Amino acid sequence: MILFMMEKGETYTNYQEYQVIDRNEDPLAPVSFKPSVAQTIDGAVNRNIVAITEMVKNENSKMLKKGMMQSTGIDDYTGWHLIADEGAAEGSNPFGPSPLSYYTSGLAANLHTQILWAAGVKGVTLDDIKVEVLNKFRWHNMMSPDGAGFLDETNTNIILQSSASKEVIQEIKEMALSSWTAGEGLRNETVIEPTLVVKGENWEKYHATPGTSLSEESFVDGFKLSTITEIPKKPEYLKPVVKDDGVLGFDTMANMEFEIFAIAESVENKERPYLKKITVSTPTPETWEIYSDEFIGDNDSPLAPTSLEYFTAGTALCLTSQTTLVSAMMGLEFTDYRVEDQIDYRQETIDSTKMVGYTDTVHSYVLIESNESQERLERFYNKSLSLCFAGEGLKNATEMNTTLYLNGKEIK
Repeated sequence: MILFMMEKGETYTNYQEYQVIDRNEDPLAPVSFKPSVAQTIDGAVNRNIVAITEMVKNENSKMLKKGMMQSTGIDDYTGWHLIADEGAAEGSNPFGPSPLSYYTSGLAANLHTQILWAAGVKGVTLDDIKVEVLNKFRWHNMMSPDGAGFLDETNTNIILQSSASKEVIQEIKEMALSSWTAGEGLRNETVIEPTLVVKGENWEKYHATPGTSLSEESFVDGFKLSTITEIPKKPEYLKPVVKDDGVLGFDTMANMEFEIFAIAESVENKERPYLKKITVSTPTPETWEIYSDEFIGDNDSPLAPTSLEYFTAGTALCLTSQTTLVSAMMGLEFTDYRVEDQIDYRQETIDSTKMVGYTDTVHSYVLIESNESQERLERFYNKSLSLCFAGEGLKNATEMNTTLYLNGKEIK
């Protein structure tokens, strides 16, 4: 397994060139299910988001992949794609942030959005909003039959600057946490409906292709969506502590522990009030800056992926990483594979102090084109699901710890 992740892959003559973050050319068309549009009633904002992943073939990374995501039910909206990678040779940077970097970014950005929304409902001015999220991930005996991946805990700091009273700020915090759709998905046991699809269809449209990202910088309509920071950045209050296990050996790999943090902060754009910058770590030393935006009206077109689009794509990309690793562990023979997901999100009473958010259901499909036996393919599928940190974080109730800071002081 270690050799698989470190060795170079096959070299190709032509490579599709991708930006790390870019708009999709066409609406997504999964074949394992028909995307549904969330039904919205008065006082609710419901959103279903679809994600499709593809492996990207490149001799410098066996873990390079593309995740495409799209919020359904928006006229003339095709969504976005992300390039995700895991690890790079010493002295080099990966082709893009990791799947769990996108997942953690979506989590932080989604809470930032809800804080701003809650302040608006209360009629309170917040001079500055920053959210820090630190996710702690762990594999347990990943190479054994009962191996599994876990999101052990999510630690969050809400950092605000405002002249409002402590009591009002506490109320805004509680409103935001209750309506933190992605956070509620982790805090509670979320329904996951997985399906294995053997052979399937539409491999002509969605398939592994030789590709690369030429630069860490992405631009859409002149707006920079991604870059690597000049020096690695750290959270203001959270203190990432990564265990140093020395040489990466068999047992270390099988029981690996690591952390990913994301920092979401406003960019003060009056026309796009929910536009925010996210500084996010990866399993390698560098930190990335990516951007997120939200829909602010019917058939609006955000300047960047929404927070829940990042969260949805990160979930699908994480599962894709596990299918890559498990197929290598098993020596599985296949032509191609991909993941198709839909996550159903719901918010209620959004214009009141009792607003709430939910992650209702994760519909997850693993498609593989292979002539292996059904028994072997079922084992591959179940093992991939159990190792997926993102999916297990949703399936199980995650420990959530939140601290509030107002004007530089912790508020109990």
